[in-house]
Amino acid sequence: MAQNKKHHSITTQFFALLVILGLGCAALFLVMHTVVERRLEDHFLNPEVQDRAAQERVNSLQDYVSQHQLAASDWEELAQWMAGQPLTLMEIYREDTLMFSSYASNSDALWDGEVSTPYYYDWVSYYTVQFSDGPAEVLMYSNDTFQFSSYAVILEVVVCAGIFLLGFLIVFQRAVRYIRQINREVQAMENGDLDHPVTLRGNNDLTGLAESLDAMRLALREHQAREAKTYAANQALITEMSHDLRTPLTTLLIYTEILRYQKYQDEEQLHQYLRRIDEKAHQIKQLAENILDYSLASKYRSVTLEAPVPAQEIFGPLLYETTTYLEHHGRTFHTQLTYGTGRISIHPPYIRRILDNISSNLLKYAAPDQPIQIRSEERDGRFLLSFQNEIAQPEPQEESTHVGLISVQSMMEKMGGSCRTDQAGCTFSITLCFPVSDSPSLSGSQPDSHI
Repeated sequence: MAQNKKHHSITTQFFALLVILGLGCAALFLVMHTVVERRLEDHFLNPEVQDRAAQERVNSLQDYVSQHQLAASDWEELAQWMAGQPLTLMEIYREDTLMFSSYASNSDALWDGEVSTPYYYDWVSYYTVQFSDGPAEVLMYSNDTFQFSSYAVILEVVVCAGIFLLGFLIVFQRAVRYIRQINREVQAMENGDLDHPVTLRGNNDLTGLAESLDAMRLALREHQAREAKTYAANQALITEMSHDLRTPLTTLLIYTEILRYQKYQDEEQLHQYLRRIDEKAHQIKQLAENILDYSLASKYRSVTLEAPVPAQEIFGPLLYETTTYLEHHGRTFHTQLTYGTGRISIHPPYIRRILDNISSNLLKYAAPDQPIQIRSEERDGRFLLSFQNEIAQPEPQEESTHVGLISVQSMMEKMGGSCRTDQAGCTFSITLCFPVSDSPSLSGSQPDSHI
């Protein structure tokens, strides 16, 4: 059965995952940015590094000025060179006068007397550059830290975004793998494999789906087991019904044959055979009406027992009928019957079926040239009725399932008794045990003619 517990929404879980990954990547970005900024500042704010970078730019400016024969007042050409030097401040001084500034927007302001104050800074270095109109002092300053910091920020964003996507894909791929696994297990169920359980993992909507599928698998397996059990019961029913009907039908045919050929002695014997034909016909009718009672599915259904009666009243007529039937098929007997004075409770249809099954087995398995031993006695509060025979050689193979013995055992248990079978070498015996409700004393053996 599916577990009755609440599962988390997979949408909520993925949203929580995105929030956690976002916060984690933001924290990682802050840490990375702080560390990188400190490293860049430590490197580019080093005076030696700054002087070396400034000297390289001054040398590049000197080459540009010499190549184009520029004067210190050639604003447009100098501005073009500065276009290739981002985040760089350059000022040119001659005789304490500012000749060029990369931050000035109008060069005329420097020559019209509007800017006449010298622009010297004590915290930077000045370099001499030879212009076409003479040497001049050049101030060169560049913020390399900001430039490389921008590149670092871009790289940090790319790294954190990659980690964010990678983390999401890893978790998403786990969910996809779980879905694929459930799909494989469902396909196995479609192919008839109901023994392999559906994998349960996590606690979300997919877990609930897997639990439902596993519950369905168990229900299907139970349904198949019930169907197989019903089919087996039906097969057993057919086999047992065929087995139980064979003996009374054979007896019925024997009596009708006697009547057809008029092999009876007088009118009394004729009526006796007619009564037995009627009894067998009613027995067959009872078997047909109670067909569900033979099913293995009803093996635990209780039966109603009649009031206790002396064993001789029950088995005297039935054993006479059984021996007559077997003698007609060429079997001989040795009997030693002691009925006692106790009373037993039975279900008459079961007793007839039990004796019919035993008769059928004797005809199939007993050696025809050896007598069948029939004994009965009352002992230890039980009435025992046993049949013993020598097994035919070679042993017949018609009844390999022993359904008759299984049926006898089931019916004896329903009547509160038991059935015991023994085989020693070529000798086989079956003993029926009935509980005795009243056994004040034991009587002597009954004559064999009073079977």
